[in-house]
Amino acid sequence: MGIITPSQKIVVHKESARGRHFRRAGPRQKVYFDADEVHACIVTCGGLCPGLNTLIRELVCSLYHMYGATKVLGIDGGYGGFYSRNSITLTLKVVNDIHKRGGTIIGTSRGGHDTSKIVDSIQDRGINQVYIIGGDGTLKGAAAIFQDISFPI
Repeated sequence: MGIITPSQKIVVHKESARGRHFRRAGPRQKVYFDADEVHACIVTCGGLCPGLNTLIRELVCSLYHMYGATKVLGIDGGYGGFYSRNSITLTLKVVNDIHKRGGTIIGTSRGGHDTSKIVDSIQDRGINQVYIIGGDGTLKGAAAIFQDISFPI
């Protein structure tokens, strides 16, 4: 069981003598990026499951309304869409009614991917926020992509 301290929004798990502390997930009062410089993308990979379009819509709406970020791409066709350069510009108008449809408007794919081509595509397009949606295999791919990205210092 955890305890939420309202003043700090910290979750404390008392599994040991010292406990574990985690920050609550969710929007922050202080944003550490300039919204005009954000170039985000969303990619869905793996099999279809209920709620993908709703998740895409909520990400786009949150980026626009809560953070002021307006450059959002949907990578069409899963990880392969990065290096085939397939993308859809996701605006509030585009995502307005997608939560009423099944599937994913940006498509998905299963199977292998070329990590170096994905990283090259992210860097070539100037993408600086990547939202990857999927299951275990997808997140293993996300970890591989993270390992290969070189961050400017």
